Amino acid sequence: MIVFDLDDCLWTPEMHTLGYPGPTKQVKGKVEGFAEELVIGMKCANGPTVKLFDGARKALIELATDRTYQDIIIAVASSSLEPTYSDSCLSNIEVIPGVTMRSMVQFAQIGRTGKLSSRKTTHFKLLHEESGVPYNEMLFFDDCNWGDHVGDVGNVYGVIGYRTPYGLQLSEFYDGLASYNKAAKDREWAAE
Repeated sequence: MIVFDLDDCLWTPEMHTLGYPGPTKQVKGKVEGFAEELVIGMKCANGPTVKLFDGARKALIELATDRTYQDIIIAVASSSLEPTYSDSCLSNIEVIPGVTMRSMVQFAQIGRTGKLSSRKTTHFKLLHEESGVPYNEMLFFDDCNWGDHVGDVGNVYGVIGYRTPYGLQLSEFYDGLASYNKAAKDREWAAE
């Protein structure tokens, strides 16, 4: 399972910086490799447009199109103060023509109310319970600009994580996958 944070990891700007009613208008544009226009962002009535970081878009395109990843479960864990804004972006922003972010995500824990807090450990507990995926079979990408969420879920649950302080770059996606694969091989060796 690959788990992504949203704000400042996959997209910018952060949801809490957006005014009411949040991102409501689809913004279409060209994406390299596709002839037709896609919904590349969500615009706020009196403010900015939420868009994917270039590296994040490339990583998501790869996850959506490369058969190597066909059995990978994709999830999101976000402590967004505005979960309805996040949902709007997930439901509308396209990764490839006709494929929204939401359609790629099998499990989502967004917010910090109810069973969720600002600590991502609460999100991961629920992701684990809902999916049945063991913690050591999860890879987590997070910007960690508000706290070391990667370190926290790693220390508490043993989740492999990768920090993306400037938004997910494609090289960071590959480095995270390499870290996960190394940890998986080390587990296999220890079990022998």
